[in-house]
Amino acid sequence: MDIIGNNAFLNFVDDLEKLEELKLDTFELGIDKLRIVTILPLEDRKEFDIALPVLTPSLIRKKSLAEEIAGLEVSSFQSIVLPMSEEDQRAKTFRYEGYDIITLKKEVEREYTIPEPQTAQEVIGYYARRIAEAVKLPAQFAVLAPKVREFFELKAFGHPVDLSDPDIVKAMSTAVAHYVCVDVFKKALQALTIEEQKPQLLEPARMLSTCQPFPWSRPVLEGQKCIFNLVPCDNDFERKFAKFLDDASDVRAFSKLPRAFGFTIEYTDTAMNLRNYEPDFVAVDKAGTHWLLESKGQENVDVLRKDVAAVRWCQNATKLTDKQWKYIKVPQKEFEALEPNRLADLAALMPTLFDEADGQ
Repeated sequence: MDIIGNNAFLNFVDDLEKLEELKLDTFELGIDKLRIVTILPLEDRKEFDIALPVLTPSLIRKKSLAEEIAGLEVSSFQSIVLPMSEEDQRAKTFRYEGYDIITLKKEVEREYTIPEPQTAQEVIGYYARRIAEAVKLPAQFAVLAPKVREFFELKAFGHPVDLSDPDIVKAMSTAVAHYVCVDVFKKALQALTIEEQKPQLLEPARMLSTCQPFPWSRPVLEGQKCIFNLVPCDNDFERKFAKFLDDASDVRAFSKLPRAFGFTIEYTDTAMNLRNYEPDFVAVDKAGTHWLLESKGQENVDVLRKDVAAVRWCQNATKLTDKQWKYIKVPQKEFEALEPNRLADLAALMPTLFDEADGQ
């Protein structure tokens, strides 16, 4: 994939890399040569194939929050008191200019007036839709609107108000009112949108050898204990870690878990959004224990939540199969300080992780 764009778009890509913990490779046209290889499982390496059990999700997004919304106590919301007399300083008009993309000549110029809402119900309906979108449950608009009305009528201004008063309608329409209303409802509802359920085992397990061939332009390792012809790595540390697994005397088989294989574990981020986590590596030691391994350079606020989700997945997989599964996060600094020779040496990194998971 080639990414070409203006500075704003490239800044968006930078933010995406940070959010998703990705590092997109770059090269200079005409100077650097892009080397693309094909990663594929090999028939003569079946002894290094690894099966990953397929579990139903332990976290799902509810399809309806009607009962939870109806039970909201808006009087208990923690929010600022909205001002009623402050003038709305937002622009009442905006100018649109259209330019020819080739000549950059201005072709169109228009000025538009932004209409003000005439009734409280218009504002309430708009905010209810924004809240429903924020919690990713658009079908909840009908049950949200009465609660938004209750919020403005009884709570938002610090005392009961008459929503038919034009001054109140104007105060409800400010940018501050918009932000406060959507924010307090989002915080109240977001944690309720995720439901825990007992995972079930689906058959059959997925074999790494079923992964379809895919192109790769980042670092690779010619591993000997991997089902794939090459071990695809996202960065130099992953390549170093893959070399460690390939050389470790107590590792029977290992592999990078490529995105093309599609193995993910659900977790909630700090904003209570349901997301999918993709562990880096899987390995099987000579005792038959299966390992999910995360080689970590930089860490962000969601890393611990991913750790907890991976530990719980391993616990569930162990209960539902006849195989033991364990998880280890391997921070780069600790790995380089530890200088391990065997997979068992990484046990030094496990106690703190499992203590953190048990405390969640």
